[in-house]
Order: sequence, then structure tokens, then C-alpha cells
Amino acid sequence: MTRKPPAIIFVPGIRPKPPADLHAAQLRRCLTAGVLQAQGSPEAAESLAAALRLVGWSLGFYGEHGDISVDLAGIERLLAGQDSVAADSQEALSLARRITGALYAISDRFPVLTDIFATRRMETRVEEMHRYFFDRDGKATAARLMVADALQVAWDNGQKVLLIGHSFGSVIAYDTLWELGRLQGNPGKVDLYVTMGSPLTMNYIRKRLKGAHRPLEERYPVNINRWVNLAALGEVTALDRKLSACFAEMVRLGLTSSIDDNMTLVNQFHGPDGLNVHKCYGYFASPVVGQLLSEWSDRVSAVDNL
Repeated sequence: MTRKPPAIIFVPGIRPKPPADLHAAQLRRCLTAGVLQAQGSPEAAESLAAALRLVGWSLGFYGEHGDISVDLAGIERLLAGQDSVAADSQEALSLARRITGALYAISDRFPVLTDIFATRRMETRVEEMHRYFFDRDGKATAARLMVADALQVAWDNGQKVLLIGHSFGSVIAYDTLWELGRLQGNPGKVDLYVTMGSPLTMNYIRKRLKGAHRPLEERYPVNINRWVNLAALGEVTALDRKLSACFAEMVRLGLTSSIDDNMTLVNQFHGPDGLNVHKCYGYFASPVVGQLLSEWSDRVSAVDNL
């Protein structure tokens, strides 16, 4: 019996995104570059890029597309590899960025101080998170249904699934998995869950996740075989915290085999405002991601060939 190729499902973060086909095409280019940087073969890079499917939930949530043209110059610069890893690492760890990260962490730990420390960017993020968690218009539910549908298609096809959630997309993906496993009793499993620049480290977020107020034995998803969290140097959204610590009970309860953090990745995307260590393109083009995806694909293929 011929095995189906694995499925890589990507859930983007908040803010309007470009049309899904355009967005996915650029991400495939970045993924290919990351695999090649990790010494993967051109054939492996092409196969992994072809496996990528993007869940374009933002159009239904915001009612508009984002403009991909603002990112194109940065993508070309990223793929050309013209920037020094050492220089970008130094900038990512600059004093100004560390101060911004500290403000995010203080606001998360002491919400009463948010009005004092919050920048306009922080306020906008909080407003968008409120909209998702309150779900007054049902658009958050619709976003999770899109993720669930993508997962179900892969499971119905007999494909092994690697699920990637970037930024707030990791929250949507997590909530979807909890609902599928805990509420619906769906037997499908995600072989590898990869989070990138995830705010799941935030107290504010974790208190509002699906299952957060259930008894311990019902609190977490049951359908993640393995979880790898990636947070780039200087990544303020992740608050410089480890998800392996935040969700340690999942491993202790036997709900996942492991949760591993990589917090040394260098995101080299340069946008209109300079270095942007949070951008999804920079994550995908990283050799860290390239190696992670290549090793997963090789392992899945080896198991299937037994």
C-alpha cells in the first residue's frame, strides 16, 4: 500500500494576511530556503514545500486581506542571504528591544499596569485578542472550524500531520485541538506541533484557553504527539519564557511525549521598519526550521517503510 505524503498545516497569526495562495507561495519559497540551508536536498525541500497548506482564517475574521507587497522586498532580501547572522543577533538583543520585552512581561504579570506601560501596538494586540476570546460575532469559532477542517482532510487522507502555529495562530490551533479531542472525541493526532513566536507563554492567554478552567485531567489537548516551540532571539511576543515550563503538566500527565524549546533561532527578516524577529517568513527560512521539518519528514518516512 502506498502511503500518502505527510501534511504540513500552517495557521498564521493575527492581523489581516495576504490572500492565502499568495501568502503560501512566499512561505514555500522561504521553507525551501530553510531546508537547503540545513543541508537538505533540493528534492526534500521541494517535497516539504509542496506539503504546506495554509489556513487562511484572517479574511473571515477581519473582512479584508493584507497587502503582501509591503513584505516582498524583505522576502527577497531574506532569501538572498545578504545580512549577517551575527549582526542580526546583536540587534535582536539590543537594549531597546530588551526594554520592550520587559514592558510586555510586566504588563502580562501585572495587568493593572498595562495602561501605564502599553504602547499603541500592545493595545492593538490586546484588542484583537479580546475579540477572539469573547467571540461575540462567532468569527473566532469560524477560524477554529477552518483549522479543524484542514486537519480532518489530512486525517481522512491517512496523512501524518505537522501543525504549525505562528504567533496568535498557535492559540487558535491549540484551542482547535482541545475542542477536537476533548469535546468531539476525534481520534486524529498531530504528530508534531510546532509553535513559532507563540504568545501561549502569556498568563493572559493561558487563563483564556479552551479547557483552562476544567479539572486538571481535562485541561489540556490529548492529540499532540510531540511539541516543539521556537522563539527567535529578541522575540517579545513569547516573553522569553519556555513553553516546556508553562505546559509541563501535559508531559507529566502523559498527554504528549515531549515539549522542547529552541530560543536561540535568529529570524533575519528585514521589513520596512528594519529587523522584524517576529515575522513568519524569517522563521520559515531559518535552517533551524529547515532541519526540524526535514528530520520529521525523514522519521515519518522511515516509520512508514517499516
